[in-house]
Amino acid sequence: MLYVIIIITSIIIGLLRGGELEKLFTISIEGVLIFATALLLRLGVWAFDLIGISGILTYSPYIIIISYFLLIYVSIHNIKLPGFKYIILGLILNGFVITLNGGSMPVLVKQGAIININNTGLLESGTRVVHSLMNDNTLFAFLGDVISIPKPFPDTSIISVGDIMILVGLFILIQKIMMSGEELPKEDEAFL
Repeated sequence: MLYVIIIITSIIIGLLRGGELEKLFTISIEGVLIFATALLLRLGVWAFDLIGISGILTYSPYIIIISYFLLIYVSIHNIKLPGFKYIILGLILNGFVITLNGGSMPVLVKQGAIININNTGLLESGTRVVHSLMNDNTLFAFLGDVISIPKPFPDTSIISVGDIMILVGLFILIQKIMMSGEELPKEDEAFL
């Protein structure tokens, strides 16, 4: 939800600055099929977790890690686009901490923040497919979901430093595209 809010906010700011919404439809991102595959893998894991299909969930850490490698791969091929350096850094940070912690993003839940968390299943079980509660065995905990978004913000959740970098990259990408006076680089035909 937070990503949608940032994208909408960035578009509104771009319009207020005199940017053109139509330019967003001219951007050519390389590897859209690989990007879609990575997102579908993550969506599949989330869906199987919701309906409780445990056989497939055994492999979910590997699926999550593979999806991050695919996202990083595609993002590197789009590094020439504005904001993608931040997106790559964010994906690497998130992928790193998820890989080191067995395929799930560690989440720090402070006593005061429990009220703001929507994912009660995480609190009940101590772990979910995509997230797990931090403990003494968590590696590089500071890279996990440790930053609580304040309550006045529409989406009360906990995010990571990597998420912030990705959000900054998306904001820059949208702003630069909407405000650009020239055509952005086109997709390489040799790449998916």
